[in-house]
Amino acid sequence: MGKSVVAYIVSQALGIGATIRERTPLSFQSNQLFDVWQNGRHYIAKHYLKTDELSEAPRREFEALQLLSPLDVAPQPVFYDPALGPVVVYEFLAGEMWDRMPPTAVQLQQLADLWLTLNEVPTDGLWLSRGMERTMQDVSAMFNNYLKNYEAWAAGNYSPGLESVPHCQALLARLPKILSEFSQLPDPPLLFCRSDPRFANVIQRPDGRLALVDWEDCGLRDPARDVADLLTHPNQEDLLTDEEWDAFLRPYTAARLQTDPYFNERIQYYLLLFPLFWLLGLLNAGVSYAEAGHSVHNWQPNRIPTNIQL
Repeated sequence: MGKSVVAYIVSQALGIGATIRERTPLSFQSNQLFDVWQNGRHYIAKHYLKTDELSEAPRREFEALQLLSPLDVAPQPVFYDPALGPVVVYEFLAGEMWDRMPPTAVQLQQLADLWLTLNEVPTDGLWLSRGMERTMQDVSAMFNNYLKNYEAWAAGNYSPGLESVPHCQALLARLPKILSEFSQLPDPPLLFCRSDPRFANVIQRPDGRLALVDWEDCGLRDPARDVADLLTHPNQEDLLTDEEWDAFLRPYTAARLQTDPYFNERIQYYLLLFPLFWLLGLLNAGVSYAEAGHSVHNWQPNRIPTNIQL
């Protein structure tokens, strides 16, 4: 699907005569963004590219934007018609992306308040967030497959890389005990959560309020999982100390514990799992990157040098 098809979908959404300009895609993006201007208004047309998510990702995004529209914490939805293609049109949201900017304590408090607002969205009829359909056994199998892929690649292409394999195997050897203990906890409440909580998806608006963009992964999720995801995400895990994270954790955790007594325990188990997810996921992604013919020497997923992330 090229710009001409996106232009057709935009014409169905806004009428003819819109000016459309493609944004230069970032290396890690799984979508293509177009700036759209029509009658003095600025919009975004988001074209989804991942072949395994051409139906679910745009549907989740558009339905989330509709759901959140009264709260004014996300871009306002304009148009999505699955019969025309995986393109969602929404209003441009002015502001500055956090991304690699360390937030202040006040900003982290704002983020906690915003997350609590999202958790209060009624859950009836909502969908699972991306990845929540996987069982812990599925996750364990995925981790082991990632390491097998890396070991096979390193054996044939980069023998010094094999030195890391026993260390990863030792970590994976702890996994059954962790998952067994984790399974003894009561089932968590599933609340509407952001998912993919990268700082790159946080927008500081001109009036100081926060909003969030990129909603294709959102849905019902264990909020403790969202917290561990936030703390360990390679986009930002090196930006804040444990003490600085407290400005977010203190108010958010206090609110969650009022109705969820095992919230902190689940966070601790997720904090054992997410570093494994990122470590082995990056190794596996590096293999795919190399097998596609790219050099991994200067590879920077999410614009961060790989060795810093590892």
